[in-house]
Amino acid sequence: MQHNMYAVKLLFESVHSGEPDPTKIDEHYEENHDTLFEESIILVKANSIEEAHKLGEKIATQSEDTYNNMYDEQVTSTFQKVLHVFELDNTPFETGKELYARFLHVKKNEKVDTVVKAYYPEYE
Repeated sequence: MQHNMYAVKLLFESVHSGEPDPTKIDEHYEENHDTLFEESIILVKANSIEEAHKLGEKIATQSEDTYNNMYDEQVTSTFQKVLHVFELDNTPFETGKELYARFLHVKKNEKVDTVVKAYYPEYE
């Protein structure tokens, strides 16, 4: 049975808990920080999109982590969801190979700046 390569896009959430160490608080500390979500794209080898989805979930769950940040607050990163599974073609991995793509459906007259603001607000 032939295995194919898939890019699996995962979503993680980081939650802070506990009180910071007052001696470590500096000018960069945010008392009421926003919830942080992380998108991660991993490569998996599987026989089907469904198998790649399950394998992505398994790998993501195994990579959940809890650690103390520089302010001694506990940070827990938990897997939330598989966002997308993208089958890669069988061409060799070389410079310029597409690893992930998605189409953004927008209204006909939307401008690039509006699309960037809606889908990639961190680039403002």
